[in-house]
Amino acid sequence: MENSPIFVGGAGRSGTTLLRVILDSHPNIACGPELKVTPILAELWHGFQTTHQPSLKEYFLNHADINQIFEQIILALVEKYRIEAGKKRIAEKSPNNVFFFQHLSHIFPKSPLIHVIRDGRDVVCSLLTMNWINPQTGQPIDYTRNARKAAEYWVGAVQAGRKASKVPSISPKYMELRYEDVVSDPAPTLKKLFSFINESWDPIVLKFYEQDRNLAGESSAEQVSKPLYTKALGRWEKDLTDEDKQVVKEIAGDLLIEIGYASDSSW
Repeated sequence: MENSPIFVGGAGRSGTTLLRVILDSHPNIACGPELKVTPILAELWHGFQTTHQPSLKEYFLNHADINQIFEQIILALVEKYRIEAGKKRIAEKSPNNVFFFQHLSHIFPKSPLIHVIRDGRDVVCSLLTMNWINPQTGQPIDYTRNARKAAEYWVGAVQAGRKASKVPSISPKYMELRYEDVVSDPAPTLKKLFSFINESWDPIVLKFYEQDRNLAGESSAEQVSKPLYTKALGRWEKDLTDEDKQVVKEIAGDLLIEIGYASDSSW
């Protein structure tokens, strides 16, 4: 697992950019701006292995060949960044990776998969402040304009990651990292993370905000340019309307209880 890429995913606004700059601060790891195409390639890989496999078989390409082709494509996309950074290892953070952890695990059997999770109520709050545009339609992304869609998106992302974790071949490579733990108890939390990915602990990662880096217009650029803070925890209590709270409870209430963000539905 030491030389395999590290893949980070999680619902947008869950702290994936924070984790990316923390990883990038480690002497051995380069983690650049969102590549964005990793999930697209993972989905394409699935098509090659299923729908298009009969045609590719005529060209003497088997499943292992296709895995190798996609491995080479993804590595080719990130390798120049790793070399430029002078690091031994690459990590790739695109939030939607979480929907394709199973695919990525087939392409990179030894890669760690890090799932960043945050209280879904706070995620909904944050999503509703974003002005994200779908590049294909030119229209605002629906889950940034609608609490129901935002809650559904969060549930889908969390469930996708946790479903992947139940696959026996993936379970040893999968780690859930809570945003709340990172900002409230950073050193112990991050020591576990770096141990999991077989990297030595270096306290320099706690000073991620002191390093100059290309944030490439990432939504959390301002937040990750300052020390860790906890003021965004529980923002849903005052920022969500009563109507939106009811919607989130309807959509995400059971999952919030299941993963420990709520003890019951009386919030």
